[in-house]
This record gives sequence, C-alpha cells and structure tokens, in this order.
Amino acid sequence: MRYSNNYVLILLPFLLIFSSLSLCANEEENLMKQANDAYISKEYEKAVTLYRQIADNGNEGAILYYNLGNAYFKSGSLAESVLWYERALRLDPGNEDIQHNIAFANQKLVDRIEVLPTFFLTRWWNNLSQSLTSRGWAIASIIGTIMLIFFMISFLISGKNWIRSSSLIISFAAFLFISFTIIFAVREKNRIRLTPEAIIMERVIHAKSTPDNSSNDLFVIHEGLKVQVTDQLNNWVEIKLPNGEKGWIPKTSIEII
Repeated sequence: MRYSNNYVLILLPFLLIFSSLSLCANEEENLMKQANDAYISKEYEKAVTLYRQIADNGNEGAILYYNLGNAYFKSGSLAESVLWYERALRLDPGNEDIQHNIAFANQKLVDRIEVLPTFFLTRWWNNLSQSLTSRGWAIASIIGTIMLIFFMISFLISGKNWIRSSSLIISFAAFLFISFTIIFAVREKNRIRLTPEAIIMERVIHAKSTPDNSSNDLFVIHEGLKVQVTDQLNNWVEIKLPNGEKGWIPKTSIEII
C-alpha cells in the first residue's frame, strides 16, 4: 500500500499537467467553434474578438490567421485583414486561398505602387525560396538526408552494378537537394529576421526625410500597404516601399508581420 501511494504521488503532477492541457485544448476548440459560428452568422466583430482571443493566447496557425483576416475584412478593417492574411501566408506560403484573398484585399488599397523590376532568374530564385517557410525547407532537408543515407547504403551493400549506379546517381541528386534546402532555409530565416516586413496601419501617413516631425515630407502612403523595415531610431522606423523609395514614419504606424 505504501508503494502504491508513492506511485500516486509521483504520477499526480503528470496527471494534473495532462488534465490542464486537455482543458486548454477543449477551451480553444470551443472558442474556435464560437468564432466560426459568429462568422457564419455575419457577426464579424464578435468573430474578430474570439479569433483574437485564440491568437492572443499564443496559438499560431494558417487557418486561424486566415479566418481572422476574413473576419477583419468583413468588418471593414482593411489594414488588419491584410496583416493577418500576410501572417497566414508566412505559415503556409503555397496556400492559394490565402494568396487569392491577399490579392483581393490589395485591390481595395489606395496606394498603387509599382514593384521594382528584377531579372527573371532572380525573380524565379526568390519565388522558389519563398515557396516554403524556413521550417519547411528544414524538414525537406531532413527528408533529403534520409534518402541520401538510404541510397548510399544501397550503393555500398548491393552486388548489382545497375543498383549501385542508380544509387550513386540518386545519392548525388539527394546531396544537391540537401544543399539547396539548407541554403533556402537559412535564406528565408535571415530574410524575415534581417529585413522584417510590416503593414501600414494608419489611414494616411506622411513619410519624413529624417526621424523628426519637423523634417520634410517625402511621400504619402495609406493603410494596408506592405513595406520593409530597414532601420529604427527611438520611436521611428525607416521603411522601404516596393518601388525602392525610403522614408521615416512613427513606429506606432506599422505592425510587423
């Protein structure tokens, strides 16, 4: 009986943790159902509140962010909808529904800024790199490594020439695949970390030549526009537009994606 009590005491903390996790999961599921029901019932502001509650609890997910973007769009908050669509796309770059809704929301933006032209190979390389997240490329690298090990073993233990030749060719291809996936994983991680992107949240904002309200106005931009953040000083950030123009705006005017 004494040993039995000891086992109970040992297991009790794990049971409590498991129970807490189960309760949290059930709560999040209930909130998601309530949010979806509110959206279907066209109670868009209620849906926003519920989706935000889930997100603010530390939950991430392309579907959650996509639904939140939809709710914001339906409630008339254009900048917020673009922000959450972009965040959803970061988690699922190949999702056509998210891409379509971003394109549709962008048609509602005031600003029509031409993107700087790039060499087609550079554009192809960038699109390929951004087709997966850094985590996605890391997973692809692991799969490639498993393939490389498998076919290298086949090459070493097989007595048939055609199997050895095929294994060697596939192993070389797997090695190249691993190399590219590592390059893309590092590239995507650094792209987001070193040159963060943001959404303009103010309806109208005047970009300044220096981080000072008394400096000259360079250009005017509006809510929902996606920009790069290239520098920061106190409560100001330097932004870069898709056409290459740069200017300073208050930090409170943007939300990092």
